[in-house]
Amino acid sequence: MTNDMDAARDAIIAALPSWQVLVVQHNELVARRMGVSPSDLQCLFVLSRHGTCTPGRLAREIGLTTGSASRMVERLLVAGLVERTPDPDDRRRVVVAARGEALERVAELYEPLNVRLRELLGDLDLAALMGMLDFVRAAEGATVQTLREQGVGQPSPTGPVMR
Repeated sequence: MTNDMDAARDAIIAALPSWQVLVVQHNELVARRMGVSPSDLQCLFVLSRHGTCTPGRLAREIGLTTGSASRMVERLLVAGLVERTPDPDDRRRVVVAARGEALERVAELYEPLNVRLRELLGDLDLAALMGMLDFVRAAEGATVQTLREQGVGQPSPTGPVMR
């Protein structure tokens, strides 16, 4: 039994990289269709999950220097995808928020893939779905920890496991 479990785990881990490469390619396609870079798209993702952020927090979350993050915010402002306002807690700082129209456009571009993924999940029972959700959230946490250990920004998980 243990050998079968180990083999199944190894097969899953071996299958993940090819899917990860395809996900990166899909993200790049979405970014191109939005007229932004992949890191700009990551910024929109962070803002969609965390709401308003300072440019410094965006830099940490995405793994950019503060200068690069400031230039990214400027590009997104010019493109009309984000808004920059004074920080209500500290008027010397600014916060950045994604515009609703930008997030709607991103959602539209991801919808064809999301429809396919929902179809794949349609045959699974609740226990299998919850097991997958637990794995995805734990894998996200393990990836965040690995990135932190490698000195790549200070990304944070997107949220708790929802049951």
